[in-house]
Amino acid sequence: CNMFHGTYATDGGQIKVGPLATTRRACDEPLMIQEREFLAALASAVTWRIDGNVLDMHRADSERAIWAVSQ
Repeated sequence: CNMFHGTYATDGGQIKVGPLATTRRACDEPLMIQEREFLAALASAVTWRIDGNVLDMHRADSERAIWAVSQ
């Protein structure tokens, strides 16, 4: 239920996200957990690529941070 914004920089397949800032609304706890996990995943990403309509981001340990499909 919060909005967020921040900076990012890319260099080829590398990405640096953050710092990120959010509005401070109090939401239902399940949404707050999802929001914290999503923002942490974004901040942890160090590589990215787009394949068609799929965004695939990975952490430094090669674990997937985010996988998103655009409709």
